[in-house]
Amino acid sequence: MRKTVIPVLLAFSLFGYAQNTKTADSAKTTDIQEVVVTSLGIKRQARSLTYSSQQIGGDELTEVKTPNLLNSINGKVSNVQINRTNGVGSSVRVVMRGNKSVSNSQPLYVIDGIPIINEAGKAPEISQYSSMPDPGDVLSSINPDDIESINFLKGASASALYGSAGGNGAILITTKKGRAGRSTISYSTSLTVDNAYSLPKLQHSYLSYDPAVPNETPGSSIYSWGAKGSSKDYLKDFLQNGTTWVNSLSFQSGNEKSTNYFSIGNTTNKGVVPMSYFDQYNVSFRNSSKYLDDKLTLDANFIGSLQNSKNRQTPGASFSPLVSLYWLPRGVDFDQYGPDNYSYLNKTRLLPAQNWWEIGPDGTFKGNPATQNPYWILNRNQVTVSNKNAYSSIALSYQINPWLSARVRGNYSWNISDSQRDISAYSDPALLANGLNGRLLKNVYENSSTYGDALLIGNPKLTDDISLDFTVGGSINTTRNKVTQIDNSYLANPNLFTLNNLQWAVNRAPGDGYHNIYWNMKKQVQSFFASASVGYKNMFYVDMTFRNDWDSTLALTGRKGFDYESVGANAILSSVFKLPEVIDFWKVRASYATVGLGLPSNISNAMVEYYKAYSYGVDAGTIVYPKSSFVTSIQELSPKPELNKTFEAGTELRLFKNRLSFDITYYNSNATNQLLETAISSNLGGIPSGSYYINAGKIQNTGLESSLSYKIFSSEKFGWTAMVNGSANKNKIVELFPTSISVPQDQLFSLTGGGNYTKMKLGGSFGDIYGIKFQRDDQGRVLVDANGVPLATTGSLGYLGNPNPKFIIGFNNAFNIGKLGISFLVDGKFGGKVLSLTEKANDLYGVSKASADARDVGGVSIPNAVYAPGTPQAGTAYNGKTDARAYYSATGGVNNGTGIDEAYMYSATTVRLRQASISYTFDVDSKYMRNATVSLIGTNLFFFYKKAPFDPEQVSGNTPGGVGVDSFGLPVTRSIGLSLKANF
Repeated sequence: MRKTVIPVLLAFSLFGYAQNTKTADSAKTTDIQEVVVTSLGIKRQARSLTYSSQQIGGDELTEVKTPNLLNSINGKVSNVQINRTNGVGSSVRVVMRGNKSVSNSQPLYVIDGIPIINEAGKAPEISQYSSMPDPGDVLSSINPDDIESINFLKGASASALYGSAGGNGAILITTKKGRAGRSTISYSTSLTVDNAYSLPKLQHSYLSYDPAVPNETPGSSIYSWGAKGSSKDYLKDFLQNGTTWVNSLSFQSGNEKSTNYFSIGNTTNKGVVPMSYFDQYNVSFRNSSKYLDDKLTLDANFIGSLQNSKNRQTPGASFSPLVSLYWLPRGVDFDQYGPDNYSYLNKTRLLPAQNWWEIGPDGTFKGNPATQNPYWILNRNQVTVSNKNAYSSIALSYQINPWLSARVRGNYSWNISDSQRDISAYSDPALLANGLNGRLLKNVYENSSTYGDALLIGNPKLTDDISLDFTVGGSINTTRNKVTQIDNSYLANPNLFTLNNLQWAVNRAPGDGYHNIYWNMKKQVQSFFASASVGYKNMFYVDMTFRNDWDSTLALTGRKGFDYESVGANAILSSVFKLPEVIDFWKVRASYATVGLGLPSNISNAMVEYYKAYSYGVDAGTIVYPKSSFVTSIQELSPKPELNKTFEAGTELRLFKNRLSFDITYYNSNATNQLLETAISSNLGGIPSGSYYINAGKIQNTGLESSLSYKIFSSEKFGWTAMVNGSANKNKIVELFPTSISVPQDQLFSLTGGGNYTKMKLGGSFGDIYGIKFQRDDQGRVLVDANGVPLATTGSLGYLGNPNPKFIIGFNNAFNIGKLGISFLVDGKFGGKVLSLTEKANDLYGVSKASADARDVGGVSIPNAVYAPGTPQAGTAYNGKTDARAYYSATGGVNNGTGIDEAYMYSATTVRLRQASISYTFDVDSKYMRNATVSLIGTNLFFFYKKAPFDPEQVSGNTPGGVGVDSFGLPVTRSIGLSLKANF
């Protein structure tokens, strides 16, 4: 039953290892002498590890199911920050111990000891005009019921054997395998109702017109700054209760020679937005067999999935049905534009035309940007995403003698993501890009990876006091990426969205939708690695690793490879000294490692001038050369792999007969050789004008992470286990250019996916948000004009804040009262600032509650404000109230570069009830059924504290810069339902 699992997991999490032999339902406390599995599937003694990691078991992932298994991790593992993108099936952004790289801060994912790719399609950026949703990733397609455990190797020392791929840490996923003995069948199902909440606060007490004024009617203005009056809240009626139904059926059997595990699963989701759905099918199979007197072991695994979704929500205003309702002029009757009346037959072309208040008699739209009928967007601008994922692996291990074994392994992973948006004729002309018959957008991303390695693993007995564990091996990893991006607004036949209906040989005008980009990239890394762990009397251990990678991304750079090393040591103080009986185990540890990241695929072609490059892209038949090149004249800026140097130290304690467990770790990492792309407009430091890739810069992360668990009560009649995870991280941009290069120190660099908002600057932090600020005087007072309207800064953007939390805490509790189990998880993220473009636009249009409240009280009070120079009362304090429309017309905005962003920065601090469950287990013990567990479950139930008008945890896209800016994302959803698990 679930009640026995949490105490074990909590004890495990504090000793940093991945337990290969542990079963999720075992309540046995692991002995510190036990052999466990670490990097590359290598077995080690748990007490010998010199680094920190944390593990949770499969039952933790399935107690309260979420469609993406990584969403179940939030709050349960210290110093792991997980950001959701957009709804069921979307990808998640995982960062451990802070952002380290401008190229990629995501960890390496490993299944059963073998690395995989977790690629996805094209991620959306922070933009009002995003056209495609987040397409999901490989991890979102794995069935949580197939997972035995997940181990988080957060530091460089823990993942050093993975080389450059493990530069940001590694997440080790161990899948279930069959067990010898009785054959079993397990079935689990959960059905939850999803409800949107924490919606933008809108007003319905002011209209968009004044009934007393002749010729003013509903919809005559796109703004809602009219007379007092009531209007209907159509948003709440538009949103529906979504449902998520997850089913999983598994079979396992085996004997002493061979075991099998097979499962099938299905996830079906109906979204909170009408006409949106997600459907997924999973299958997995794993066989483990022994041959040749049990000396030869074969382990084979296959995981596959199919995903299909329709109308997954896209960030930005262009294709959001919710924005059309946010901005709906108050007083307009939306019911006349409902699901049965969103279009009509245009008699001239005999095509469906859009029925919407904003469209004038001549077919033009009033707004800029324009809104569309929500049901037109869902029916005539629909977007579909189809994903296919397959993973297969095989491992052969031969026991040469009692202390030496050889292992050969390999895997092949493949995934394809196909996203397509159809934009019908009579849509907003700006979205049609001059297309009269419609427009088709299509992104196809196909990724594959082939990995193989050979290892020699030994643990010879040197003496009774000295132990040795070593590994020597080599690997080869080849990845391929094929990308097709199509944008065509020249359809031969209207509203026929097929590739053979697209016309390419046409005369085009600037701004037309017209792209057919294709590229095919290949990358290969060949590696040699070795590790050794030397122990003395089971009290002291020294751990060393070495790895050399030969990376094809370094072609043309003058170097072929690079090496990484790590060294660590620990002491088991409870074995060295006679300690009080209350202390059962005490270990101190420290380690130092260097790891890093290679260059992006094919980027080293920029070593030569663009017009001499032999590698280029093709766009609709036109050759596209690389737009940037490397600086080859200055050695310090020559291309090289990123390098992360990390030191960590920590201690682990068990007290009161292992009832209390504590772990704390300090770390300091410095990631250098960041790959930055920038334009140099004048000769700086000897660099001619142009666009360049610069290999420079240093990002530093320093922090503490800790975990505490306590079995407060542990009897069968009543048990209570509590666990607290806490972490704090400080990120700093220590260097961007070498001091020998005379580049302005205030130079800003954009982060991928951050639009015009997230930047890097010397002395700042990763993900800093920049934008337009209030003009202020020397004393920091806000400057206003003669009418009391605040003034905005012009020219360069100003620093607004950083979205990353300063401190993260998770508080997990599990109770058992006989066969009744109760658990809940509260987690909080403290510190940080976020920007809401949604609130900024709603204020401009006069549809926000804040704009109505300001009208009710006669205007907006501006604290600490003075009249600006050049006004009649320059320098004197402004204590009046500014007209609401004038104020929000100045601060609000939709298009980039308008309004005052500083007015829409909010605290990112949140404290929420992440999940809760109440379960009861029935012991059947019949001929065919062993037991069944019924649970009431809930996720994202409510916030104890939240000041931002959106969930700061949600991001626009899975990109380095996609954090901290709300660009019309999907509202927060809570899920409540029932689950059943039966074992036969």
